[in-house]
Amino acid sequence: MPMVKFLRRTPSEGDLAPHEQALELVKGLAAAEGPSPDAGAVSRAVLRKLDILQARDKKLKLIRSISRLDSAWACGVLFELLSDPSEEIRDLAVRELAPRNDCPLDSLYNRLLQPPWYVKSAILRIFCLRRDTGAVSAIGEVLDDPNVEVRRWAALALGRIGGYDARVFLVRLSKDRNPYVKQAAADALDKICDFKFS
Repeated sequence: MPMVKFLRRTPSEGDLAPHEQALELVKGLAAAEGPSPDAGAVSRAVLRKLDILQARDKKLKLIRSISRLDSAWACGVLFELLSDPSEEIRDLAVRELAPRNDCPLDSLYNRLLQPPWYVKSAILRIFCLRRDTGAVSAIGEVLDDPNVEVRRWAALALGRIGGYDARVFLVRLSKDRNPYVKQAAADALDKICDFKFS
């Protein structure tokens, strides 16, 4: 009778649920970073791993599973993905960062003032989804941005947030030289104004 050996194999990525994939990745990266890695070190290691991945679907699944983890480093990874060259990855980072309460808003406010334009636009989309009243003054800093998309998203975010200061900024944007920005500001003012002209 032949002997059959059962070897214990490590689970492949296909065997694991997406959440477990992220946990396995982090365990391996944390071990590589040293005995007590800080959130920044783990975040950088995860970003390096994501940069190596070539398969877009695999990368997106891993990002989704990372976003479900309740850690400071996960928020850091999503924050850094706002500057990814792929629009699809930036969109995913925006959707996953917006509902998180553990994301330091000061980092978003500060990053809003730095190029490139698509990072500013992504941050404005987060403010739009969060309806963060504290962001109004930060949004006011980008009203004269040279990029149309940044100014348009500023108008959309201000329209979602509302309030007196948002209305003041929207009136300013309604006089913008670009018709798309003007229209976004006018639509936002219609939504948040208590009075209507007839």
